[in-house]
Amino acid sequence: MCYTAYLMIIFVMKTFLVNASCVHRLEENNVSFCSCDPAIEDRSWSTFSFLEALMLCSMRCSQTASCVAYNFFSATNQCQLFNQTLNKFSVMPGCQYYYRKDLSATDKNLTIDVDNQLEEIYINGINVMSALNFPHASEWNIPDVYHLRGDLFVIAVKVYNDLYSGGVVIHTADNYILTNNTWKCTNNYADGWYKIIYNDSFWPAANEFLNPDYKGYIGNAKWIYGPNKCEYCKFFCRKSFLSNF
Repeated sequence: MCYTAYLMIIFVMKTFLVNASCVHRLEENNVSFCSCDPAIEDRSWSTFSFLEALMLCSMRCSQTASCVAYNFFSATNQCQLFNQTLNKFSVMPGCQYYYRKDLSATDKNLTIDVDNQLEEIYINGINVMSALNFPHASEWNIPDVYHLRGDLFVIAVKVYNDLYSGGVVIHTADNYILTNNTWKCTNNYADGWYKIIYNDSFWPAANEFLNPDYKGYIGNAKWIYGPNKCEYCKFFCRKSFLSNF
């Protein structure tokens, strides 16, 4: 190997290590996601090794002003650059999706109230339910505020209702997160219902309703519940900020 080529490899490796601290690989339970959004650039480094091609892909994204994420296909060393964060995704063997954490981070206060009890809440498939985070989980007329930090792909809640019509209302001040009929709700438990990768396409849309006895502020959000009104029952609601291809 000539000295110039050696220096080039060292430079690429250093650049990759710097970029690695700023990008994150999106996966859940060892399942990797692959973006199906339109790429702004698509190329392949077939003459390079897997690691060299991955480093070149990362470097190419960092040097492209509009690049915020990229796919890398390990079998073909294919590199796809994107100028938007993940919208549509699929699961493809050998495809890995990386995104810049600094451009996709969320920093919002999430206000939530339930009638009657919040049993579980998941952010990106992780259960964040605790007495410290939600001290009023069993008080239907006193909301809790949870500070959302980092990336946001899915919110999922499990709610218990005893008498009359139960429901849940969730919102942020900027209206980015609002419970309404774009959420999905069901009365039936399903394995993995809270995960990012879970397919909720067959779930019915949430039902909206007015809660005249509630005196708290909900902004543009709506109280929602499952497809069937029931007493002494549980229902599950979720909102995905991604779309399956």
